[in-house]
Amino acid sequence: MTNLTPVVEDKHLYVAQLTSLRGLACLVVLVGHVIQVINYHDSLLNPYLSLADNIITAAFNAQGAVLLFFVLSGCVLSLSLKNLSNLDPRQILSFYVKRVFRLYPLLWLATGLAMVSMVVTKHVVETGVFAAWLTRNLTTSFTTSHTLMSLSGAYTRYNGPMWSLRVELLYSALFPAIYLLVKNLRLRLWVLAFLTGFALLPIPSQLGTAFALSFAAGALIPLLPAPSGKLNGGIAIAALLVLLYDRLILSQFGAPERVFDVVETAAAFFVVRDVFASGRGYRVLMFRPTAWLGELSFSIYLLHLPILLIVFTAVQGITGLPVLLNNPVISQLGLAAVTVAITVVVSAFTFNFVELPIHNYGRRLGKRIALGRDNQADGQELEPARAARVVPLR
Repeated sequence: MTNLTPVVEDKHLYVAQLTSLRGLACLVVLVGHVIQVINYHDSLLNPYLSLADNIITAAFNAQGAVLLFFVLSGCVLSLSLKNLSNLDPRQILSFYVKRVFRLYPLLWLATGLAMVSMVVTKHVVETGVFAAWLTRNLTTSFTTSHTLMSLSGAYTRYNGPMWSLRVELLYSALFPAIYLLVKNLRLRLWVLAFLTGFALLPIPSQLGTAFALSFAAGALIPLLPAPSGKLNGGIAIAALLVLLYDRLILSQFGAPERVFDVVETAAAFFVVRDVFASGRGYRVLMFRPTAWLGELSFSIYLLHLPILLIVFTAVQGITGLPVLLNNPVISQLGLAAVTVAITVVVSAFTFNFVELPIHNYGRRLGKRIALGRDNQADGQELEPARAARVVPLR
């Protein structure tokens, strides 16, 4: 039976809650893709039903959830650097080594699964079935150069969600500098103002320039004093509503994508800061199932789209394509349920047998580098990093 008791003591409250928050955000991305990447036929003629459909659909704001990931990553990475006594070259190298072992192994596995899903799905791709960006991805030819670039994280057409991992890799490389800049009290406001202006420039979002602000905002959270006052909980809830529904509202005014990114980064900042620093416990974020989903979130995020495509191909082979597209509500519920179930099972396997062992090895290696051989006892191994059951790092 599922254990619904809180997962941690108060002094470690934020660890479980941030992990759970990442898990719930991952489900938002998954369900958002079930709704958004397939062009269902519109069967809602009633204007009230259409409005309700828009409100429900907008709640699964996949882009907003990804920006929340970036702010979360900035927060947790900032905390890891804050706990170091200094940032000498050895410590920075240790930071990079741990990030490589955290990010790349699953990226390689996800790339392989994405290639399988492309082969499986290609024969059912018809004009108008999938969103334009996904159709483009599915019709991409396999080449050696594309495959090697995918394995490096630079090329993302094999698996669309990998674009955010490319951003994560870029800002992992730049993060020590970002951290030092926002840590400096004299530079902090100037840096944030510059990054906000930079994010609003009409630069293609694929370059990831708009997301420097997200990582900087997250990096700032552990450096600020704990929030005080009775309004902070209300501000966090209001920020969550903005994170979910800003696109539904601002799109009516023709706001460009970069405005959404800045608004959602600000909203994510207030949500993450409240969870991290307020000491407030949110029951939904303290249950073991949501913390467990948070542990699996990296795998869920990278594997869910290839699995969705394979599920879609299998289901349409049974029901026929018109049945799937002509019944959007039933199709979305069914595809979401099956994709979530399969993705969670696969992710549990990859977490326990790929992510956790390799991540822990990277932590041990990073620790050796940080301490230096001269600080190790002769012939004595450093104590292995424990296999933490709550892993907020991504």
